[in-house]
Amino acid sequence: MPDCPQCLKSFSTAQRVTAHLAQPKSKCHAWQRERLELFQVSSLSTSDSSTSSSPSLSDLHDLPADDDLDAVQFDPDVFDAIATFDHDDVGGEERFQEPSMVESTALLAGLGQGHQIQCFPGAGVVFNLGETFLRRFEMDPMAKIDEFLSLRLVRTLPLSFWTAKELRSQTELLPTGPRWNYRIVATHHPMKSPAILYFRDPLECIEALFNHPYFADHMIYTPFQVFTSAERVIREFGEWMSGNVAWRMQSKLPPGATLCGIILSSDKTHITNMCGGKVAHPLLISLANIKMAVRNKASSHAFLLNALIPVVEFIHPVARMRSVLEARLFHECLDIILHPLKIAAQVGRMMSDPVGNLRHCFTPLAAYIVDTPEACMVACVRGKTSPVTMASYKNFGDAFRHQRHTGARTLTHLSRIQCDPNDVERYFLLCKQFRLSGVAKPFWRNWPLSDPANFLPPEPLHHWYRKFWDHDVQWCKNALGAQELDFRYSVLHPIVGMRHFKDGITTLKQVTGRAQRDMQRYMIAVIGGAASQDVVIAVHALMDFRYLAQAPRITSIVQDKINEALSEFHNHKDAITDEGL
Repeated sequence: MPDCPQCLKSFSTAQRVTAHLAQPKSKCHAWQRERLELFQVSSLSTSDSSTSSSPSLSDLHDLPADDDLDAVQFDPDVFDAIATFDHDDVGGEERFQEPSMVESTALLAGLGQGHQIQCFPGAGVVFNLGETFLRRFEMDPMAKIDEFLSLRLVRTLPLSFWTAKELRSQTELLPTGPRWNYRIVATHHPMKSPAILYFRDPLECIEALFNHPYFADHMIYTPFQVFTSAERVIREFGEWMSGNVAWRMQSKLPPGATLCGIILSSDKTHITNMCGGKVAHPLLISLANIKMAVRNKASSHAFLLNALIPVVEFIHPVARMRSVLEARLFHECLDIILHPLKIAAQVGRMMSDPVGNLRHCFTPLAAYIVDTPEACMVACVRGKTSPVTMASYKNFGDAFRHQRHTGARTLTHLSRIQCDPNDVERYFLLCKQFRLSGVAKPFWRNWPLSDPANFLPPEPLHHWYRKFWDHDVQWCKNALGAQELDFRYSVLHPIVGMRHFKDGITTLKQVTGRAQRDMQRYMIAVIGGAASQDVVIAVHALMDFRYLAQAPRITSIVQDKINEALSEFHNHKDAITDEGL
């Protein structure tokens, strides 16, 4: 196997050696450091000599004759890693080196080439170092700026600077963004690696959003109620500030205070897959005062990265206890990160809005956007338990709504557990009667006006789209049969702007939320006339519930329609179980 002539690393082919040597950032960057050439070109003419000699191949005496070139096997990849110009002589005279026979043989042997190579003499000569795109940035930018500012036309402009130095000094006066910090989180239980928390001050992030000039026309500072008529009979809900929760929060604040609802979002993410498999919870932060249409646009940059919460592996013989310890570490890190926001939610913070007005702001938690497993971890409840109600997996099919699982109720249950939290197994066993996860100190316990029953919103991806794929599609598949369901999808007429499933849907792999949304558009028409009437009504009622719940603005009339659709499903859901679907 051929080896690299620099690091002696083995490769399967000579082409791989060439690619390895051609890497710009590689330590074996031979074409920059050694500059071995296989042919000779005479030096350029100097002051006392103006003629140049032709290339000589006298040293390579083993080469075949000129009329026997068929014996030569030319490999162009070899020359990609060979440079004929000495870059150290930029702006000066060209210098070309002729390697010795030993060096040439060593290079060819290192590249895995057992043949001698003859080059066409005098072809492909490098005459000087040209200008590249990156080399243009190596020029002195200060001189160019001074040259531009010295123009007569520019002098007529009302500028506050006239030199590049003055421009740079004024640029340095601009406010900087929140700075990153790190902290090693200590725990009572051993870990395989230290838990390093990287975070920024969340209050500084909120201030950066609150006084950003881009959001000057897209901020809401006062909770409000919207009615569709002057009689104030039908109410409309859209922005977070138009809801009842924001209204109740404002009523508990001092007069003249400004409510700044905090929006958090996190999800377990693989940071590196090929280098150690590092995993973390990126924590994003935003403001509920920013209008929804602007905040949801990625180009608005209304969500800032606040922290990277570590995910470490604890050393414990029981796997379930390791997940409990990870949940405790998650809450402990959130407690450290969000401490400034808790103080501001209690006593307030004076902040300037985008137009320069000073406001007394309070920062309760308005929403925490997470998926279902993390929602249970945030609410400190076990799996198969609703994070916002008292229902467990045995009660998920009930036709009525269970009591709200408030934060006060959770803290009351935790206070009744008389056990040392460091005794993880016993503490977890005592939490079973209350269906709690084993977290002793939730991060929201001392955050005023913050309740998991209020700040945990529904999750459309899993609660609606994924639920449709896991349940509704399976019901229809069992009712019609997989072959019949695929056939009905395949014969549908293609419609511009809508996806066409020409091969059906039952054989799809790795179905995304977008594909699940596209399937819903056809499902009722596909199963109509084939499934029983009660099954079609039940699936149709769930479809109405999902579509109505996704409306950007919901009135009291729409709320009644949502309740009616859910009630209609419960009235016909027995047909699904009776038919064994």
